[in-house]
Amino acid sequence: MNDAWGNTDENENLNNGPKPLRDAYEAQKKTNDELLKRLAALEAQANRNVAADLIESQGVARSAAKYYTGEPDPEKVTSWVNDLRSAFGAAPAQQDVQPSEPVLNPTDQSKYQNLLNAGANSAPIGNMDAAMAAINDATSTAERIAAFNRLNG
Repeated sequence: MNDAWGNTDENENLNNGPKPLRDAYEAQKKTNDELLKRLAALEAQANRNVAADLIESQGVARSAAKYYTGEPDPEKVTSWVNDLRSAFGAAPAQQDVQPSEPVLNPTDQSKYQNLLNAGANSAPIGNMDAAMAAINDATSTAERIAAFNRLNG
């Protein structure tokens, strides 16, 4: 039956009430669930790739990553790789810690420090600043005496 606005009983049941909102909510929830599943799959793939990179950096074949189930934390991956190596009778990889050589030798370092001590905008430093820098750079009593002698002579 039609009312004054042209609505029928069928339209009234479909357009009024909470049913359309529930239907829209269910559709949105289904879409969100699908997106969350895709996101979880992408995150898992990214974690596997990071773990594979870390395993490969340890000198182990990248294909071993399919057996690793932990987090892609470098310490955990290193521990896992070392456990595998010891399980198969291989010695764990040694972490090569080589002492780094200084970039500048002591003479060049001293020249560089003097350049840094030259002051702002390449303004020459005064006698007091030069004396203070020479004293501060000295590491022994003999070097301090030599610095005083250079300033006086």
